[in-house]
Amino acid sequence: MSTTPIRVMDGGLGTLLTSPPHSIAFDTRTPLWSSHLLLSESGEGEIRKAQLSFVEAGADLLLSATYQASFEGFAATKISRESDGVGEVEAGTCMRRAVGIARECLSIGIDKKDRGRRGSVVLSLGAYGATMVPSTEYSGSYDESHRTMDQLRDWHLRRLGVFLPNSSRDERTRCWDDVDMVAFETLPLANEILAAREAMGSLSTEILKPFWVSCVFPGEDNVLPDGSSVKDMVEAMLGTSLESVNESQVTPTPDAIGLNCTKVERVESLVLEMETAVNDLLQNLAHKGQSWPALVVYPDGTKGEVYNTTTKEWEMVGVSANNKTPWDEQIFAIVERARERGRWKEIIVGGCCKATPGDISRLRRRVDSL
Repeated sequence: MSTTPIRVMDGGLGTLLTSPPHSIAFDTRTPLWSSHLLLSESGEGEIRKAQLSFVEAGADLLLSATYQASFEGFAATKISRESDGVGEVEAGTCMRRAVGIARECLSIGIDKKDRGRRGSVVLSLGAYGATMVPSTEYSGSYDESHRTMDQLRDWHLRRLGVFLPNSSRDERTRCWDDVDMVAFETLPLANEILAAREAMGSLSTEILKPFWVSCVFPGEDNVLPDGSSVKDMVEAMLGTSLESVNESQVTPTPDAIGLNCTKVERVESLVLEMETAVNDLLQNLAHKGQSWPALVVYPDGTKGEVYNTTTKEWEMVGVSANNKTPWDEQIFAIVERARERGRWKEIIVGGCCKATPGDISRLRRRVDSL
């Protein structure tokens, strides 16, 4: 019997905020999506209530409300008719505040449950495409200035820099202390995987944090939006001898790899392909001594809906036979089988868009039954 630990993370914050009792509307005037709420006390209150509901449902890991956050998004956000957008200093303060809110919710929620654990704050950093209007993380169709690995590395590093400590013990240092892991999420391009690794490699060993990289599989084939296979994806995540990686920089490998924002019925075949690819990679002499990473899977909690990036609406396009099986039962069965195979160092499981606190609560009970 495998003893691989399983940890439960939260669900879809943005979609929860658009649903009752929050019922917040996001559109082209709010390119920051849930991060827009960081601009007001009332908005922060809505984030707290939503995130606390996930913690009380049993989430061990909580993603910060920074997935769509970017300097460009804040600059394009007009909080009044006279406003020219939010400047970089205020934008940075808002982004860091999201980390503190997540830590606060974990502390309060876990105290209520008396689980005897601290919980983990995960700094959520979405793909560059997640910050575009309309968003393009499902297609990977990026503008000319954000297509190469170097361009994407510089973009990710600039945003990551918002959260990094400086020489004085101020709110930046406290923010980074509150971060337990960093998540680069919904990446559609192999070269953006490399960019994320190089961005983390730019950090000194004294402040480097564990991190994960998760990709999106929006089509019916097991390929990324840029056409990369699962094998290509794993090579980009864990490889050490890629020509694309700048040899002058340290490129750390992620502590966890996986997928998110993908239909739950697609997950099992993708995980099996990932296991084959990781096993083959680690058998290579160049990776002798490299151990298996953790697996992170948090598929959408949808029931046939597909997100329209232009209208920002969820549209029903079909109902599959799997919809008759509860979402939590489907993803738990996949994770349980992966655990029994005993390859991954750890498994982190949760939900993405449309996954509710109720879904996470039911998933938590299943995990606790093991």
